[in-house]
Amino acid sequence: MQVSEIRRLEAEFGWAPNLEQLESENSYVNKNWTTIQSAYSDDQTAWLNDGGTSSWWYDTRNSLILRGLKKIGMNDCLWDIGGGPGIVSSYLIGHGISCVGVEPSRSGVLASGQRGVPSIESDLESLALPAASVSCIGLFDVLEHVEDRKKLLNEIRRVLTSSGELVITVPALNYLWSSADESAGHFVRYSRRRLKQELAENGFKLKKSQYFFATLVLPLFLLRAIPYRLGIKQPIDDESLLEQNGGKLGKLLQVFELNFSRYSPAGTSLFAVAIKDDSF
Repeated sequence: MQVSEIRRLEAEFGWAPNLEQLESENSYVNKNWTTIQSAYSDDQTAWLNDGGTSSWWYDTRNSLILRGLKKIGMNDCLWDIGGGPGIVSSYLIGHGISCVGVEPSRSGVLASGQRGVPSIESDLESLALPAASVSCIGLFDVLEHVEDRKKLLNEIRRVLTSSGELVITVPALNYLWSSADESAGHFVRYSRRRLKQELAENGFKLKKSQYFFATLVLPLFLLRAIPYRLGIKQPIDDESLLEQNGGKLGKLLQVFELNFSRYSPAGTSLFAVAIKDDSF
């Protein structure tokens, strides 16, 4: 795997990954990994891959993530854990930030590789990355899918450098819980307080957090949360929501989210940056 980040870990730490190239360029499998079930089926990965190319939601989230990384002075390689079909990583690479994707779904790895993202079929722990070797790890709408979050966060803490940063996006506000969360395999929706507490319990300090998609709070509450509480089948699914390019309204909402969402006390998603707590 001729990727500069992999070569760096091999040269500086003697890391010896057991990777085998798959049929697609940039796509590899960790041969030391015992396959587990991915949070997404192949069909779900396929519509995520298609929707990510045109959806105003993904485009806005990508822009917010990029802006957040630039604000923290991100210059090193970002390890995108659970990166799926590489929607975030390919966008970041296109804007000058190098990335390596780690994803348990074979279809996700192949799609990510086709987007130009060096991608490894594996979970993070099975890669056995050297301790204190990675400067930045991204969990972009991943943490809420993980039942044993303590195990994942402890492994992230182990492999991050002392000045390393964990960049997160998660769905927010428990009162927005609906059948969409259940069908997506979510275990939790976060508030700033809940995310700060969970990170602190696992050796991290919250450096920055902000809600975004404030413009979607009322629509999702009316169209998802209330019908869910009334026992009504979800009237709007993720496929129909995420595949929409939004048109002129989407562009207008995107301008608002990029410029004003950081001032909002609420949003359907939460962006956060955390660092290791040396006193933990």
